[in-house]
Amino acid sequence: MLLAVWALCVHGTAMASGLQVSPIGLQLAPDAQADALWLTNTGSDIIHAQVRVFRWTQVDGKDVLEPSRDIIVSPPMITVAPGERQLVRVIRGADAPADTEASYRVLVDELPVDQDSKPGLRFVLRYSIPVFLSPTDGRAVVANLRAQWVDSPEGPAVRVINTGNGHAQLADLAIAGPNNRHTTVLPGLVGYTLPGSTMTWRLPEGTRRAGATLRVRINGDASESTLAMDADGR
Repeated sequence: MLLAVWALCVHGTAMASGLQVSPIGLQLAPDAQADALWLTNTGSDIIHAQVRVFRWTQVDGKDVLEPSRDIIVSPPMITVAPGERQLVRVIRGADAPADTEASYRVLVDELPVDQDSKPGLRFVLRYSIPVFLSPTDGRAVVANLRAQWVDSPEGPAVRVINTGNGHAQLADLAIAGPNNRHTTVLPGLVGYTLPGSTMTWRLPEGTRRAGATLRVRINGDASESTLAMDADGR
């Protein structure tokens, strides 16, 4: 899940939002027509929210979101009273892909409320929920990853290429040296590499790469996987 928080106005005391969204990701099987998200209000004020769908691709190492009707959300505009929750149906609006997983993002934006009655710093939330449509050809959805070291003007980096038919969520990227010393260089969520895409992430300055291997947790696995490096290590 990607979560962005920003302030709408500044004066007086701060008021936190009570909007929560679950689950934090959806995977629709080829024969599944719908799934669901739950929006919960844990705060003391009414929450108004908008729900939208975007096709998610990766171009030149950047995430690209484009409005899409391949998936339909109902209802798209929501009001949730304090202590209540609202079901949002996520409905397939297009055929399942034939041989490669299709990727989308459902954006849930809390909408600003009238600040006159409660002056203060009001934070509103955006949740970005990944949604994946599995292909219909019956093959298992698998990420096939390889990595390259990159030297850039901004510093050392690692490039991850996904030639599989499914996405890879990468977390806790670590480097294991020749002496088996294990150093986590990018803790927590690193990012996603979608099928057929390439993504690059900067590494801390001074990262020692000679003779090292890359280890990472993929798609929430508790155990680490070793990323295959290109033959020349680049």
